[in-house]
Amino acid sequence: MKERAYIPKKKSIYSTSDVDGVNTAFGYWGPLSYPMRRRLDMAIHAMRKNSGYFAILDAGYGCGIFLPELFKRLSPQGELYGVDIHGEQKRVYAKMVATEGLEHNRIFLSNTSLVELPFENNKFDLVISISVLEHIQPALLRPCLSEIKRVARKDADIIIGFPTDCIFIRMLAWLQKQNLKRNHPSSHHDIFEAINDTGFRVVDRIGFPRFWGSLTMHYTVRLEPDN
Repeated sequence: MKERAYIPKKKSIYSTSDVDGVNTAFGYWGPLSYPMRRRLDMAIHAMRKNSGYFAILDAGYGCGIFLPELFKRLSPQGELYGVDIHGEQKRVYAKMVATEGLEHNRIFLSNTSLVELPFENNKFDLVISISVLEHIQPALLRPCLSEIKRVARKDADIIIGFPTDCIFIRMLAWLQKQNLKRNHPSSHHDIFEAINDTGFRVVDRIGFPRFWGSLTMHYTVRLEPDN
């Protein structure tokens, strides 16, 4: 059996939005939580190292559900950074870091847009962004991906995960009483086009469910720059 991503305790979650089911009880509710958790498994399977990253960026960390898993993959002196625009970084930090027992002096969260990241070039050897790009307007996908490309090292793992607009995703949105078109302005087609236009190539691609073609719910891709 492949390794499974660590899922923090529900009490560690500070809900930053009702858009993402992981931020609510829905993400911890029986079998319906499985697709939410599976996307984190897919992300760790795309990583080329089990540990030893010196600088990790969680681009769109949301409620911080992935922070404990990413933290354990740092080198002994490594640092974990997270950016998001919800403005709740202090509350997420206080709840997740304290409840999960993480080293507070090696985790840095900020209220920052992906369009203009406050980091120097070539800083990170792992950049990960799970279930984020679909919430961004199509016109901004290329600037966001260009910034990810800028701050990643040439040999970095760049891992992007996003849902499709298949019938199962529409059903999940209906169960959560969400307006999918409003919450997911960018489709997976938009995201793949932006990846190509930004000078990336897809070197690894995982779909869930793996063999369901047009019924695929979520893609996780590992990217490398074309040059």
